[in-house]
Amino acid sequence: MDFTLLEFVPDAMVIVDQADGRIVHVNCVAEELFGYAREELIGQPVEVLLPSRYREAHRGHREGYGAAPRTRPMGLGLDLAGLRKGGDEFPAEIGLSPLEAEGGRYAITAIRDVGERRKLEERARLYRQAQEEVRRRDEFLSIASHELRTPVAALQLQLQILHRVAEQAQSPLPRQLVDKVEGLERQTRRLTVLVNELLDVSRMRLGRLELRLEEMDLADLAREAVRQLEAELGRSGSRIAVRAEVPASGRWDRLRLEQVITNLLVNAAKFGEGRPIAVTVSAADGLARLTVADQGIGIPAEHQERIFGRFERAASAEHYGGLGLGLYIAREIVEAHGGRIRLASSPGLGSTFTVELPTTPAAVQAGSRGPRVSGNGSGMPEA
Repeated sequence: MDFTLLEFVPDAMVIVDQADGRIVHVNCVAEELFGYAREELIGQPVEVLLPSRYREAHRGHREGYGAAPRTRPMGLGLDLAGLRKGGDEFPAEIGLSPLEAEGGRYAITAIRDVGERRKLEERARLYRQAQEEVRRRDEFLSIASHELRTPVAALQLQLQILHRVAEQAQSPLPRQLVDKVEGLERQTRRLTVLVNELLDVSRMRLGRLELRLEEMDLADLAREAVRQLEAELGRSGSRIAVRAEVPASGRWDRLRLEQVITNLLVNAAKFGEGRPIAVTVSAADGLARLTVADQGIGIPAEHQERIFGRFERAASAEHYGGLGLGLYIAREIVEAHGGRIRLASSPGLGSTFTVELPTTPAAVQAGSRGPRVSGNGSGMPEA
């Protein structure tokens, strides 16, 4: 019989005489797969290619074929294990097909090493499992953050009422008590920011945020954001100067851009070492630009891209608080508007963040590729 064509088959091909179960031909792929030279295999029982635990069952099955052997068509396959020369086992997919030629009856066996494929399948399974776990984590963060907002907001409201009552009391309260109430208010505001950051990042990951565009002036928004943060940032010792000589009008989500500016200002105050902070707004060539520059500790070049990731930071969490989400959220919001955010920084020389926004975000109008973002009038995400 001429088996030349089998040399061009990508699988290992073994032809067995059904009369005695001995190998009559193997192709070159089978030689490579099993590690035997062709002459070593021809004439051997086909069971030599199987691990010992399968041999007796296979021999009994083969001898029970009788006049009408039961075989599986190639491609359906049997999941077994092959045995290489030297005793190395490998997972194999085996297909059988009958052959009658020159008065004899044979079985053509196709063997494929599926070890690598199974490894890839296992990796794919683990990847899908990890994706599902991440999705569940994001769902949990979204639900937990949402649930935390209610008691935190109630606590903040009660503290504000208590503070107002203390200020209007007929006889002044002890200064120490007033300071304690003010301290509690600051801590609840900080807790509110942290909860909302978690809610934001989980919604961004789940694609549940939407932009609400309106005509606005970025210069006015920057000045307003600085006014709102003036007292809080003043405690850092940094003075903030705003330079916005001309309007920078465009169609954006006011509340989300306020959040971007707030995050950049808080970041500048945190790492600015009490030195001045400069905020600049300009517009040209269909783009509005906002820069926030500090003169603080700066960021090494190798960390400048990483700090825009989730839960990332360039400085030690031991000395600087926060979840490491502010810059991530800022970039997601800016990119959702079709813009970009850049950083220029050197250690010891401070950092300058530049936000560039198209005055009419075409990417959003056409259906933004990024996370959908929304706001509720407080600069924080909706419930």
